[in-house]
Amino acid sequence: MTIRDDVKYSGERVLNAAHSYFYDLRHKKEAMAAVDAIQKHNSQILTDELKKTADEYAAEIFGSKSYAPWLYVYSLIRGEFKEGWIPDNFFGKIVSPKVNKKIRVAAEFKTFSNILFRTNMLPDIGYYIDGIFYDKELARITIQDLCERISPTDGEVFVKRDGEGRGVGVMKLADHEVTEDRFRSFGNCVIQSPIRQHEFFDDIMTGSVATLRITTVKEKNGSVSLRASYLRFGRKDTSWIQSDNSVKVAITSDDGHLDSFGYTEDWRRWQSHPDSGFIFENARIPKFKEAVEAGLELHRKVPHFSVIGWDMSIDRDETVKVLEWNCGHCDIKFSEATTGPCFRGLDWEKCREA
Repeated sequence: MTIRDDVKYSGERVLNAAHSYFYDLRHKKEAMAAVDAIQKHNSQILTDELKKTADEYAAEIFGSKSYAPWLYVYSLIRGEFKEGWIPDNFFGKIVSPKVNKKIRVAAEFKTFSNILFRTNMLPDIGYYIDGIFYDKELARITIQDLCERISPTDGEVFVKRDGEGRGVGVMKLADHEVTEDRFRSFGNCVIQSPIRQHEFFDDIMTGSVATLRITTVKEKNGSVSLRASYLRFGRKDTSWIQSDNSVKVAITSDDGHLDSFGYTEDWRRWQSHPDSGFIFENARIPKFKEAVEAGLELHRKVPHFSVIGWDMSIDRDETVKVLEWNCGHCDIKFSEATTGPCFRGLDWEKCREA
């Protein structure tokens, strides 16, 4: 190794260490804010015993106490410590890059999804890529052709930009607002028909489409299975779900029963939707099994990925629709806290050793 190579290698190690430090610091702040909120609003207390157990487990299993804060959150929500939990920052920093590798960036390109999955479950009607419009089959079209594909019944489309997530980079356009200038300033994106959600979800919250988050994994033998699921609702006066302004409810049975409690983004616990008053207990999602099977079917098409988070909806005709998918840092912390440990037997805790 030359002096130049040695300096380059040392520099990369310093940058990687700095990135790791600030990544864990950001997660610590988020997790400890959750701890404070849970103790304040939910009357749950992080005891010294729970904290000590989480600290020791994080150091022994994951190699650092920096992974303990999310274990505090999980323990608070459940009222006890459970072995097998995966801290959210360990998943994002260590597990996802290891098991989904560099190909995980594919999910950031919403214009690429139908190339991978070739499914009618995507509500895509067209794409805008590098200044050119394409139809769903990637044949070049004009903006007039695109407008003709907008259903007169809908009269609007949702536009989602490549490289964005968590409800960011989304536009809702009426048909008369679909102009080339708007797309030029917005960049590469997918154009999707709006979903008319099942009336079950309308009874809970209208205005935005409720989404099912279904997390599927590739098992050691290559089979694909469901490991976690929850339902996410928007809040009043929102046109689409945004991660920092939503309500999540765990799904607790194979046929789609909701948990008794939902949680807002500050981890405050609710027995009913804070805006509509809909009570979660005993409610059951229609066509949940079909949504799960759809996620499994699509995952089998791309065995390159070990874990995928699917955002799905059930429309008014009881048809499953896939809104988005994530194979980067897909959200595991809510499911781990409410129904986990969800990922036992996958040896994810050993990823740090590789």
